[in-house]
Amino acid sequence: MSPVALDVNQNRTTVTLSEYVFRRILSLSVHSIFGVPGDFNLSFLECLMKLNEAKGSPLDELHWYGTCNELNGAYATDGYARTTGKLGVLVTTMGVGELSAINGISGSFAEYVPILHIVGTTPTTAKGRGLANHHLVTNISPLEKTDHYVYQRMAESVSCRVESIVDPADAPNQIDDLIATILTEKKPGYLYIPCNLATLPVDASNLISRQGMSFYERSPVGSREKIEEITDLILEKVYEASRPCIIADGLVDRFGLTKDLRRLVSISNLPNSNTPMGKSLLNELGDYYVGDFIGDESAKQTASYVRACDLLLHFGNFDNETNSGHFSTHKGFEEDSGKTLILLNPRYIKVGSRLFNGYSVEDVLPLLLSRINTDRLPVVAKPNISAEIENIPSCTPISETDILELLKETLRDGDTLVVETGSLLYGMADVRLPDGCKMISQPFYLSIGMGLPCSFGASIAKRELGDKGRLILVEGDGAAQMTIQELSNYNREGLNPLILVLNNEGYTVERAIKGPTREYNDIRPNWKWTQILDSFGVKNKSRRVDELEDLKTAMEEFGDDSSCARLIEIGLDKLDVPWRFNCMLGGYE
Repeated sequence: MSPVALDVNQNRTTVTLSEYVFRRILSLSVHSIFGVPGDFNLSFLECLMKLNEAKGSPLDELHWYGTCNELNGAYATDGYARTTGKLGVLVTTMGVGELSAINGISGSFAEYVPILHIVGTTPTTAKGRGLANHHLVTNISPLEKTDHYVYQRMAESVSCRVESIVDPADAPNQIDDLIATILTEKKPGYLYIPCNLATLPVDASNLISRQGMSFYERSPVGSREKIEEITDLILEKVYEASRPCIIADGLVDRFGLTKDLRRLVSISNLPNSNTPMGKSLLNELGDYYVGDFIGDESAKQTASYVRACDLLLHFGNFDNETNSGHFSTHKGFEEDSGKTLILLNPRYIKVGSRLFNGYSVEDVLPLLLSRINTDRLPVVAKPNISAEIENIPSCTPISETDILELLKETLRDGDTLVVETGSLLYGMADVRLPDGCKMISQPFYLSIGMGLPCSFGASIAKRELGDKGRLILVEGDGAAQMTIQELSNYNREGLNPLILVLNNEGYTVERAIKGPTREYNDIRPNWKWTQILDSFGVKNKSRRVDELEDLKTAMEEFGDDSSCARLIEIGLDKLDVPWRFNCMLGGYE
């Protein structure tokens, strides 16, 4: 859907504070809001309902999706934002609601996902008097006033900006500046709205003078001359190299640069790779794709090939433990190695030993495309690196290796694959995804249980975008028990995911790290997984499989059946993990 034209006419100079927020959200081409009602946000939400019901109102294209709890709401909002590339919007109530959501918001902050978290709060009169209202925590001394801003200070550590409305006259600029910061930083931000201000009038002129899509635009940072200098320096390094390699990392996606980087790869015919956080950004079936690169934790052929390159162009680099093979991505490309490492980050550019702090890949990449001379590029032979998945034997007829092979065979262009934080995630680097298949996971923050509600948000996003591709969720049984309620939201029309529940009877990742037979790694057994969707009132087809041929048959029967949700429970061994996870265990000693 395109952004809806605002109908604030010249004779209407004010709207309510709540209406201003909703109109601004809609102007950003965002059509979905997630969250949970609470007494301090009800006036705000009631405004949306009334506007939706008003005859001829454009706000009937802004939809509310209530989630089963606030944590799930944060996860769903994250999935929506990752899928659309737009702002995600979450609404909760003060304290009990916002604190439930803060883990999900922290994951979005850690992994650069732009979310506007709107919190309904106590009225300004209560704040000023320091009254001990419900949902608040009081001071140790009963003689001291209650601090109504205690949660806002908690939020500051996991947000790029916090705005608390005090004076409605300032509200439009506060709201707009907050959203602009969120979209610039690609991090969550908080908007606190006291319940007694939600229906007060505010100036509507910003809705006319500041068009919504302008919030997604940005001006170059730094001088044009310096950006050109950096670009030319990078190109000279590429021209001088004999075997460069391009690495696509997670911030390429977060900062909306995927199309540009794909174009650069296409016209340059240079070897290329994705990191775990950049999974599915570049065409993994392309002639020059060398496999996913995770430093020392890469497949052997991939690691050998990249280490032998003399220039590494790392776009959107996100240097963290799980994304870099325990910080080994750049091993062999140190400044005294005789090789060249170029880091193109949204906050800095580094070419060898030269650091350009404050300059952005957002400015350099488009200029690279416009200035590159393909006649001067090195001619590199096609890598021809095989895409093999190392087989790890299992004590059960189906292994995680089998599931990885099955995904490799059955995934296709247009699919959205959501992979839960779990053991299988560490094998996905060996699965070459079809071009146009998008994978969503949380490989850095790694919050168990995120995948299931995230897949709901992604499903809403796909429906909003008119995307007819399949939504496939790979979910562990332990993770699912944490956020299982959100399956009930799949009783909505048109949301028909294919869900693979990996039943390995507990927390297999933790078993592999320590305590393989300890009860702390067990979960409540004997869940009737094939009856779960029935319990939530979701039309479905569900089946348990324990043999590989039965799994293949179920995938054939369920794979293209979009008439309802489908769930396949897969019996696995408690200790079965992909080879890479055992390789990673050294980091836990």
